[in-house]
Amino acid sequence: MSQPARRTVLQASAAAGVLAAGPASTLLWTQPAVADAPNTEQIHLAYGEEPSREMTVSWATAASVRRPRLRLGRPGGDLGRTVRAETTTYVDGLNKVETYTHRVRLRELRPDTQYVYEVLHDGAAPRRSTFRTAPEPGRVPFRFTSFGDLGAGDPKWKKSAVNGAVAVRQVERFNPLFHLLNGDLAYANNNEETQPQCWDAFMNNMSVSAANRPWMPAPGNHEVEAGGGDLGYASYATRFDLPDNHTRDYCGNWYSFQVGSVLFAVLDGNDLAVEDDASIDPATGQSVYISGYSEGAQLRWLERTLAQARAGRNVDWIVVSLHQFAMSSSAASHGGDMGLREQLLPVLDRHAVDLVLCGHDHDYERTHPVRGTDPGSLLRPAVVDDRLDGIDTSKGTVHLILGGGGTASHDDTYLTDPDGDGVPDAFVRTQRLTYKADPDAKEKATWSAVRDPDQTYPYGVAVFDVDPGSLIGGRTTITVSYYHTPTATATDPDPAPVLFDRFRIHRRRRDACWPVTNSAQEKAGSLS
Repeated sequence: MSQPARRTVLQASAAAGVLAAGPASTLLWTQPAVADAPNTEQIHLAYGEEPSREMTVSWATAASVRRPRLRLGRPGGDLGRTVRAETTTYVDGLNKVETYTHRVRLRELRPDTQYVYEVLHDGAAPRRSTFRTAPEPGRVPFRFTSFGDLGAGDPKWKKSAVNGAVAVRQVERFNPLFHLLNGDLAYANNNEETQPQCWDAFMNNMSVSAANRPWMPAPGNHEVEAGGGDLGYASYATRFDLPDNHTRDYCGNWYSFQVGSVLFAVLDGNDLAVEDDASIDPATGQSVYISGYSEGAQLRWLERTLAQARAGRNVDWIVVSLHQFAMSSSAASHGGDMGLREQLLPVLDRHAVDLVLCGHDHDYERTHPVRGTDPGSLLRPAVVDDRLDGIDTSKGTVHLILGGGGTASHDDTYLTDPDGDGVPDAFVRTQRLTYKADPDAKEKATWSAVRDPDQTYPYGVAVFDVDPGSLIGGRTTITVSYYHTPTATATDPDPAPVLFDRFRIHRRRRDACWPVTNSAQEKAGSLS
């Protein structure tokens, strides 16, 4: 399948309004009189392929505009660099509303540098913000944050709540270098008659943070929209310009980027999961089911990407972000997905992935480090260590469900242990079932380590602090802090995050030129 969208592109040019050649099905993009110019909105950032030197700035307008552009400079200086924007449009297949997005791909930036930028077009006041580029690849400390299942931040939209706006402000409170958004973004597919307008509300809410730092999304099941092309991704693909995965048809559906000594791989779980839980196409009455659409291309890309990272010496950590999960003990769970267990987990095991960050269930759950599977089970991931802190992720992968971003529904109830052995049950989904059908199997959740059952604090954000260590071949750590939050109220519209779970993972740096023994490390004082 090809990437869905009806689009036209205005290429940067010294001449005014040069329209690039496009397919016959595209709509003619025209420029309005200046007096009719709408305002800029929905400003958001994303890394390019080299986060230390590339940044993409995207924004939207309610209609076509003349000479969309960006001005760039440094704090305290002039905005001396002007770059013409590329304009992309798509028409929502359900209600025929056209969406206009503009983007500038900035290159040749300085690493770890603060920039000031403005986006504007003729007849509209400029909108100003700032960003900082990532440090050069190497061993440097930095912070990132993550959650999934955000919503538009306003209860006027189905599946959205005011805590979606609270969550965005909390990202700013923690001041990360960037944020990972693990799928289920706007829930626009639950607002069928106003899909584009719901997306607009979501993007404006996200912009409170995303105009200042990159937000790097993964597609969730709610990004698969009826009327959104072959895969349902027309809106997602048009609004987000993401690092190139060098595939012909699926650029942006999955991608990777490196910051410091951490490789981030962002995946499309819809391609891998067996669950049937997207949108219903009103033309057919059937769900838009796209499992397996890449015919293995995503997994082949992932295998190559992770193998290359582990073969070198400049990547210590690998973090994977996607929406669906392989394990959950939530009572309202979609079920640990057999598609992920069969296809994805062996790849993660082969390359010793450290962390997997998901959403999908609207709660928090942390697993023990796992690798391989238990014999005689439904490919149940096998626990390699049951300690709750000081975890060596070179021996097993820790999975986190971070689905409390801010959507209206939350699932913070969990299955119990009816056998009285202290190990709760968990649902498993072994096959494609009827649309939104309950999972079809259970198992003992031997892998479950920490859950958050406090229903008065149903939302949350995870904060990750990377410490590269100081010795060649020594220990590097990531401290993970999960903060949960109560529901916002009229008397407390901006509730403070409260620490619920904190743990540290560690592994050896890969920059040693020779094997480093434990005794040598202890003598050097690198072990805690």
